[in-house]
Order: sequence, then structure tokens, then C-alpha cells
Amino acid sequence: MSMLQGSVSLKRFLVLGPVPDLEDLQAGLVQDQFRPFQDGLEEERMGWCDWRNPLITPPEQDWVSQERFAVFALRIDTRRVPPSLLKAHVDLRAQQLVQEKDLAFLGKEARLSLQDEIKVELLRKVLPVPKVVEVAWDLKGGLLWTTASSAKAQGALASLFMKSFGCEIHPLAPLVLSGRLCPDLSVEALMALDPIDLELEEAQG
Repeated sequence: MSMLQGSVSLKRFLVLGPVPDLEDLQAGLVQDQFRPFQDGLEEERMGWCDWRNPLITPPEQDWVSQERFAVFALRIDTRRVPPSLLKAHVDLRAQQLVQEKDLAFLGKEARLSLQDEIKVELLRKVLPVPKVVEVAWDLKGGLLWTTASSAKAQGALASLFMKSFGCEIHPLAPLVLSGRLCPDLSVEALMALDPIDLELEEAQG
């Protein structure tokens, strides 16, 4: 996994809410573990998996707990049928139905029903594309480190994190980080600070 490699890009989040004990943490991971697609029109599935291998669900408890950290991963699978391919299949099947049933045309509702039927058939043949987002939760420090880089992945992580553990996560922006490092300063005082021009400071020095 990427967290074990020499170079990795991570995002930091502040975790707000009561920290679950290891039993409740594991219960949340089991409750919302990743589950494969079933029949239907569903195009996206997500859930928790083991950080070492996304095929291990739910995450193994002995590997979740790493000293003060809880380490696991979010797996997001997507499957799509290209619109042009779906339209081609629907057009062909519609022509066949019109000829077989000697119809003047196929009505809108019938065509939509046919489209859903064909989409289900095609989705069964499509291999899902998995995305794995690794998570290291500092349970004592109240911080979360993750490989979620896109806004979509971060949104999915925040949503499931709240559902599973009852905690909110917020990006650790500079203002938030400053407040943690300087708790005695008010928000107004932090907002009033001017940025330092390091090039100017070096020239004057």
C-alpha cells in the first residue's frame, strides 16, 4: 500500500467528536465494510477495507490498531456503461421489438423500461474500477491522515466517517492549524495577521 512506500502525498483533517474505543471503532468498520455490487442499476459502492489489501473485509482488528493510530482504508468501486454503447444496444433492441410485435413505434415509457433492462444486463458484464483511500487516524491527537486527494474522495470519506463513527472531519487549513498551535490567540487576531514576505526579510537581513 502507498503508506508503506517511500513517497506518498497525504491530506490532514481535524477530527471532531467523541473518540470511539477500539470495540466501537471495529463495530463501525464491520457495519460499513465494503460489499460487492449486487444486481441492479447501482454504479458506485464504497465501504471500509483493510489497509494492506482491499480484498480483506472487514479490516482485520489486529491490523487496525497500530499503537495510537487506527489504520484502515476506504474502497470506492465504480462501474459505468458508456452512454453511446447503451444507446446502440437500446436502439437495436427497440428495432427488433417493433418488428417482432408489428408495432408502429416504441413508446417513451416502454423505451425507458427497455433501457433500464439493458443497462442492468451490461452492468453485470462491466468490471468495477476500484479506488483505495488509506486512512491513519491519530486517536490521541485528534488528527486524520489520508491519501484522499480529490474533492470527491474526501467527500465520500467524510460522509462514511460520520455514519460509521459519529465524528466530523474538517480539512486542517492554515487558520485551523494556527489555532491549534496558538490556542491563546483569538480567531480575530489570527485573521488580522499579515503574511511574511520571506524574500523581503532575507534581503533586509
